[in-house]
Amino acid sequence: MDPVNIIGVGMTKFGVLDDSILDLAQQAAFQAIDDSSTTEVPFEYLAVGVQNPDEFVGRGHFSTLLADTLGIVPAGAIRVETGPSSGSSAFESAFALIASGMADLVLVVGVEKMSEVDRGVASKILAKMMSYENETRYGATPAALAAMITRRYMHDYGLTRNELSLLPVKAHRNGAKNPLAHFRKEITVETVNNSRIVADPLTLFDCCPTSDGAASIVVASDRIVKKYGLLDRTIRVAGIGHGTDYLAVQHRLALTSMNATVTAAQRAFKMADVQPRDVGVCELHDAFSILELIDMEDVGLVERGTAIDAVKAGNTEVSGDMPVNPSGGLKARGHPTGATGVAQIRDIVLQLRGEAPKGLQVDNPRYGLTQNIGGFGNNMVVAIFSSL
Repeated sequence: MDPVNIIGVGMTKFGVLDDSILDLAQQAAFQAIDDSSTTEVPFEYLAVGVQNPDEFVGRGHFSTLLADTLGIVPAGAIRVETGPSSGSSAFESAFALIASGMADLVLVVGVEKMSEVDRGVASKILAKMMSYENETRYGATPAALAAMITRRYMHDYGLTRNELSLLPVKAHRNGAKNPLAHFRKEITVETVNNSRIVADPLTLFDCCPTSDGAASIVVASDRIVKKYGLLDRTIRVAGIGHGTDYLAVQHRLALTSMNATVTAAQRAFKMADVQPRDVGVCELHDAFSILELIDMEDVGLVERGTAIDAVKAGNTEVSGDMPVNPSGGLKARGHPTGATGVAQIRDIVLQLRGEAPKGLQVDNPRYGLTQNIGGFGNNMVVAIFSSL
């Protein structure tokens, strides 16, 4: 394979925003293009990760629309959808185009505009990524499935309510320092415990918000990097892996592990030829607080059932030896579904460049990792990045 690099990144604020989905996508894309110094270089492809603009905002054929408005016609344009991992899957498509030699310069945009429908409607739209035959027809929601997983994890490993609350507390502490985060206010364990129940035992503060926002990255070959003298700000894509699992949770081998993440992580580490212990910073998909613990274990950062020990010891803090979600994660940074995977990559790129926001920069990481969940744990992408 040809080497694959990231040479530019961009991102809007995440939250409930007035901007249209097209405006958000354009803002992030132009930031990434400017950051990559490729304003005058023709893009060969555009890959857009977006979960459901047809229902959220009534927009279809979005990749062509965006290519037109960005002024990059006649670049090839594709829309990629794998649920909330759509952004990472769009990046994977760009990676394949560069690695195969089919392209030298690809623009990736992840975007979602979720606030134009109320939370109940948004929940119904998101529930369509679950199994109708086995789950949604009986009233299941993503929060309900996350609650079931949480109960099982508590049963198997002795996790307590107070311990689980440490995850959103850490997320909000980091989010408070992230100028683009949806939530920028610190909270306490008591705040989490006493907030309203969403799906027992999960409270409001265990659940990520529905957000608007966009992120973008510019993916390039070594030929582009060398031709335009971009080596100083270039981040290498060391490895990428993708895995799926059965659509319905009840058909899977376990409730407290997501095998699609295990598969994706193993493939990514094999390609990168590194070990989990080499990862200096990671962004994991924590749409519900329990998922951060399970993700840490599935990726291989810690042994099964011990993730909370790393949290309690401070290892997952920005200053710890295993920083997890210094951005605030989905819980505090926000979760515009199609944008999340690209935002994770953007944040890791900033970490590896040494350009993260004040108070969130990890000390000299060599490798960074992203893990993005699609569906409810059935379509996962893991990627590993390195400084050159």
